[in-house]
Order: sequence, then C-alpha cells, then structure tokens
Amino acid sequence: MCPTAFLTTVLTLLLIHLVPGGPAEALIGVSTTDVDPAVINRRLGLDKPLYEQYWHWLSGVLRGDLGTSLVNGAPVADQVLHRLPVSAQLVGLALVMSAAVAIPVGVWTAYRSGHRSDGVVRAVSGIGLAVPDFFLAIVLIDVFAVGLAMFPALGYIPFGQDPVGNLQHLVLPATALAAGAAAVVVRQVRAAMIDALSSEYVRTARAMGLRERTVVWRYAFRNVLSTLLTVYGLLAIGILGATVVLEQIFVLPGMSGALLTAIQTRDYPMLQGIVLIYVAIVLGLNLLVDVLNGVLTPRLRAEAH
Repeated sequence: MCPTAFLTTVLTLLLIHLVPGGPAEALIGVSTTDVDPAVINRRLGLDKPLYEQYWHWLSGVLRGDLGTSLVNGAPVADQVLHRLPVSAQLVGLALVMSAAVAIPVGVWTAYRSGHRSDGVVRAVSGIGLAVPDFFLAIVLIDVFAVGLAMFPALGYIPFGQDPVGNLQHLVLPATALAAGAAAVVVRQVRAAMIDALSSEYVRTARAMGLRERTVVWRYAFRNVLSTLLTVYGLLAIGILGATVVLEQIFVLPGMSGALLTAIQTRDYPMLQGIVLIYVAIVLGLNLLVDVLNGVLTPRLRAEAH
C-alpha cells in the first residue's frame, strides 16, 4: 500500500507539471500583464526543483500536514475534511440502494433461471449497464424534480441541519449512481447463485427436507458472499470516481468541486492532497475486502497459512 501511494503522488506531481501554465498564471489572470509570474513562483516556492518541492510536501504529509492551498491559503486537510463527508454519504447511499434492489433480484432471477422473467430482468440490467449515469441524472432531474416536483433538483443540506432535507437532496444523484451498480450486481449475483444452486451441498440440503427458503439463503447465498464483497469493493471505487461528474450536475459541495478547481488553478498541494485521499480510500477498500473475504471464506484462510 505504501509504495502504491508513493508512486501515485509522484506520478500526479509529474503529470500536473506537464500541463501548460501554473499557479502564477492562474492567480494573475489572462487580462493582467504588469505582474511577473516569476515573482509569484518565488513567493510560493515553485522556483525550486521538483524533487525539493515534492520532499517539502511529503515531509509535511508524514507529519499529518497535507499542505496549504496556493489559491486561498487555507489548509488542504481542513478543506478535504469539510467536503469528504458529502462524497462519502453519496457513495454510501448509492451502494445501499443498489444492494437493497440488486441482491434480492439477482437471487430471484437465479432461482427462476430460464423463465421469461429471468430474460426480462437480464434485458433491463443490460440497459442499466448501457445508460451513462450522467444521462440518467439529467432524466431524473427532468422527471422527478422539474416535472413531478418530488425532489429538489440541485443543492445540498447538511445531515445535522435537516436529516430529511439531506436525504431528499441526495436521492436523485444516489439513484443515478445506484442504477449502473445494481445492473452489475444483479448479473454477478445471478451467475454466482446459479452455480451455487446446482452444487452438491445444495442438493444434499434439499434431500434432507429443508425449506427452500433456507436452502437458498442459508446455504447457497452464503457461498456467494465472497463474490459479492469483491464486486462491491470494485463498485465503491467506481462510484467514487463517478461522483466527480454527478456532484457537478447536482451542485453538491463534495470532493469533485475542490478537485476540478485545483486542476484549473494548478493548485498543486490541493491536487496532491485530494489524490492522496482518493488513493488511501481505494487501498483501504481493497484491504477491507481482502480481510472480510478471509473471514467469510475458510478456504482462503487455509491458503494464506
């Protein structure tokens, strides 16, 4: 995890410096010509070699300091911690919504594999995979916010200020994110459950006279949990990336706004801090999935030993 995070921050630094322009040009603006960018670069410490700039930033990170924004002078950590809960809540709600729909539907379609309803669900899930989440977001706004006035179209209310209003503002963007995730989960759960339902231990459980619901959920579905965890670990990472677009559409004050502003203004400390947080989340999710798979799957623990 540490080498991955290190290489990612180095690559981010190199890539952002390949982009024409810099913080000085962004601060001066295109209309002002009487200010020398070199003076601003010296003041910000950007005239030093890249390795010195990187070491200055990395030494601060090792002390728990993500640096200071070159644009507004505020600590990067404070701005990230202010925005991260919005993105985290959006991702969490989208995952919960997709699981609440996709897992039962996936199990049901596997149990009724070959029936007409199975074909309908697979067709609908295929549409869910094909429709981009940003297009679905626009449709949801047009139908449920503008047409039916059931939910607010834009904006955000903190959960501590108004829990009901908070959820109302997040329902539409979370639904747009959850639709594609649900389509993936339905197909993965269906495929895994079909294999599980045709296994010998399921046939043995049925021969013992157990209720069909017990056979499906306690015996078959239990062996699908490892696959489901892996799928949701990948989906959480994908949804986190998709929030960059969805938060802009719904005007949510999440991480994407700070990320895009940092790219446009070449705010190197802010950009590197946000990327580091994203990398830490991705690596943490991968580690969590591996640990949970080891707990739920005795075979994996045995292979590890």
